[in-house]
Amino acid sequence: MFAELILPVPLPRTFTYRLPDGLAERARIGMRATVPFGRNHTYTGIIVSLSPIQPQLDYEVKNVLSLPDEYPIVRKTQLNLWQWMADYYLCPAGDVMKAALPSELKPETGSKGVIREDFKPKLKPFVRIILDDKLSVAFDQLRRSPKQQALFMTLLDRSHALQKKDAPDVVAQDELLQAAGASTDQLRELVRKGFCEIFQQEVSRLETGQFSTDRLEPVHPLTEMQAVAYRNICQTFRDRSVCLLHGVTSSGKTEIYMHLMQEVVGQGRQVLMMVPEIALTTQLCQRLRRVFGQRMLVYHSKLSEVERVEIWKTLLSDESRVDIILGVRSSIFLPCRQLGLVIVDEEHEPSYKQQDPAPRYQGRDVSLVLAARHGAKVLLGSATPSLESWYLAQSGKYGLVQLTERHAGVSLPSIQLVSTLQARKQTGMQGLFTPRLLSALRQTIGNGQQAILFQIRRGFAPVIECTACGWTPRCPRCDVSMTYHKHTRMLTCHYCGYSTPWPARCPSGGNQKLDILGFGTERIEDQLRDLLPQSRPVRMDTDTTSSKTIYERILEDFEAGKTNVLIGTQMVSKGLDFKAVQTVGVLSADSLMNFPDFRAHERAFQLMEQVAGRAGRRAGQEGEVLIQCNDPKNRLLQQVVRHDYTGMAETQLADRQKYGFPPFTRLIMIYIKGRYEDRTRQLAEQYAATLRQSFGERVLGPEAPGISRVKNFFIQQILLKIEREASTVTVRQYLNAIYEAMVKANNEMQRVVFYYDVDPM
Repeated sequence: MFAELILPVPLPRTFTYRLPDGLAERARIGMRATVPFGRNHTYTGIIVSLSPIQPQLDYEVKNVLSLPDEYPIVRKTQLNLWQWMADYYLCPAGDVMKAALPSELKPETGSKGVIREDFKPKLKPFVRIILDDKLSVAFDQLRRSPKQQALFMTLLDRSHALQKKDAPDVVAQDELLQAAGASTDQLRELVRKGFCEIFQQEVSRLETGQFSTDRLEPVHPLTEMQAVAYRNICQTFRDRSVCLLHGVTSSGKTEIYMHLMQEVVGQGRQVLMMVPEIALTTQLCQRLRRVFGQRMLVYHSKLSEVERVEIWKTLLSDESRVDIILGVRSSIFLPCRQLGLVIVDEEHEPSYKQQDPAPRYQGRDVSLVLAARHGAKVLLGSATPSLESWYLAQSGKYGLVQLTERHAGVSLPSIQLVSTLQARKQTGMQGLFTPRLLSALRQTIGNGQQAILFQIRRGFAPVIECTACGWTPRCPRCDVSMTYHKHTRMLTCHYCGYSTPWPARCPSGGNQKLDILGFGTERIEDQLRDLLPQSRPVRMDTDTTSSKTIYERILEDFEAGKTNVLIGTQMVSKGLDFKAVQTVGVLSADSLMNFPDFRAHERAFQLMEQVAGRAGRRAGQEGEVLIQCNDPKNRLLQQVVRHDYTGMAETQLADRQKYGFPPFTRLIMIYIKGRYEDRTRQLAEQYAATLRQSFGERVLGPEAPGISRVKNFFIQQILLKIEREASTVTVRQYLNAIYEAMVKANNEMQRVVFYYDVDPM
C-alpha cells in the first residue's frame, strides 16, 4: 500500500511513501504519517490518497515510520479546501498545511526516528466517594475527627451520593477542599480510611465560561426594523448562498446574527462567526456566552499551542456539543463537522487578508469556498462594506439587506471637519490639537463622559531630523526611517523590529538638536496629559497590547470609567461598544487619504465612519465627531460628514472601472526579493519581459515599492491585471510554465525569493 502525503515544505507537489504491513490496514485519508525526508529530516505529513499500485517516480520510495493517530485528524472537506487554496493563491499545499494545523500536530526533527507526540492532555485530581452501604460506619469512625467529618459531609453533598441511584458525581479536589475549608492532609486521611479515592482525570484547557444550562439567557427580541432585516436575510438565503448585510453602526447587526445562529443550531448544524481581530472578541464573546454558554468556542492567535490542539481535537469529536465557533481568519482551517452558516463580521477589514507568510489568503473569500463545501450560507456584515462585496451585491450575485437606522432610535453622530490650516493661521494649534477639538474633549471629560482619539500611526514620532544637516536615522536593514518611542527612548523599525537608543547627537555633524516630526499615538497621549491634566488617557495599539489579557484589561478599565480617553490606531475603530463615549476625534484625516494605493480613499472612509460610529451609542446621547484635516472641502471628507457610503462607493467604483482595478479586474502581485539590488532588478525585468509574451499589456512593472529594501532584501514588484472572466486555471498554468522556464534558463532564480500575492491588499 502506498500513501500520497502533503508535507509542510514549500515544494509544489505531494510525496509518495510505502506503508509497511503493520501500518497499511490502519491508514486512512486525513491521518498523520511520520516519514523520513532527505538525509536527516523527519516530518509529519497528512495522507491525501491511498493506492495499492506504486506510481512511476523519479526517486526511491521510502517507508512510513509511524501513524500517530487512531483516526483522521483532517476531514476530507478540509483537504479539498487546502487544495483549492494552493491552486488559487499559487502556493504549495505544504504551505497551506503549515498555516492550517497547530504546530504541535506537525512536529518535525532533524534526525531520523519516530517523532514524540508533544501534546499531552491536561490532568486534574478528582475525588470519588466510596460508600459501600456503610454510611453509619463512616460517621461513627469520623466522630472524633470533626474536620474530617465536615470534609466527608461536603463530599457527600457535592457528589450527590444520596440522591443518585447510579454512580455518584466526582468532585474536583481543589473545589472540594475550598468548599470544606479543609487541608490536603485531612483528605488523605479519608482516603486511608477507605471513604474516598483520588484519581487524575482529563480536563479542558479552554475557557468555555461558567454558564450552566439553566443560567443561559434567551436572545433579545428583535426590533421591528431588525425583524424585517432578519426575514429578508432568510428570504435571500432561499435563492442565494451569500447575503451582504449593510447596517449602519449600532443598528443591531449582532442581534440579528444571534437569531440566525439560534435558527441554524436548532437544525443541528454549526455556525462559524469570523471577526477581524482578537480585540473584537472580548465584548462579543461575553454577549454570545450569555446565550450559548459552553456550546461556543473562541479561536484566535493569542491561544497557546496546546489550547489550539485541544480545540482541534474537540471539534473532531462526534460527541462534541460545540455548535458555535467565534474566531479570527485562521478559524477557516478548523475541522468543523457540518457548517450551516458562516458569518463574516466587519467583512471590509484588511485584517482578513494574510500578508506573510504563504498562503497569502483572504479569509473572507475563502469562507465562501468553505461554506460551499459544507452546503452552508454566508452572511457578510458591515457598516462600510468592501467595494468588492458591494459591487457583487449591486450586480445581483449576492443578496443585499440594509439597516439604515440605529437601534432604539439613536441618531448617528454629527461629524464636523476642523481645518488645521485655519487653526494655525488664526488661533494657533495647541500641540497636535485644534482649539475646537481640545474644547470638546475638556467639556466631555468635565461632564463625566468619555472620548476616543484615533491616529493611524503608533509610536511617538515617525521621523527624527537634525536641524543642521537634515540627517534622519534610518534602519540599517530596511529602506525606511525609524520611529521614535519616547517611553523606551528607542528608535524602532516597524518593518523588521530593529531598535537602537536615541542618539545624543547627530552622527553626521555632531549637532545635539534633533527635531521630532510627525506624531503617533504615544505623542498624542503625552500631549493630552499636559494639556488636560484631568484626563485619564489609555493607549491601545500593538505597542501596548502584547497579549489577550492586556487587551481585555484596557477595555474593561475604559468600560468601568477608570480611564476616560482611549487613544489608538485602527484597533479602536472595530466594533467596540461603550455607553459613555460622547466625543471621537480623528487627529489627521490627511494621513489616511494620502497613500499611494487605489484603495486609499475607500479605506479612509471606512476607518473614519467606523471610528465615528463609536460615539453616542445610547438613547438620549448625541455623539460628536471632530475630524482634523487640511482641506475641509475635500469630496471624500464631505461624504464622511454625510455618512454617504453609497456616494463614496459610486465615486470610487467609477474611477476603478475607468482605470481597470478591482472589482473589475483581478490582481496578482509578483514579488522578487534578492540580496543584490542590480541583480534583482535585472532578473525582474527579464521576468516581466517573459510575462508580456503571454499577457501583453496586462503586465505592469517591474517597480521597486515605496519601501524598496526590507531585512536586507531588495524588492521588485510586477503587477498582473487579469479580466474577471478569465479562467484562473489557465492563468495558473501559464504562470507555472513561465516560472519553470525561467528557472531552467537562469540560475539566478534559485538565489532569490519569489512568490505571488493573489488579490493583494
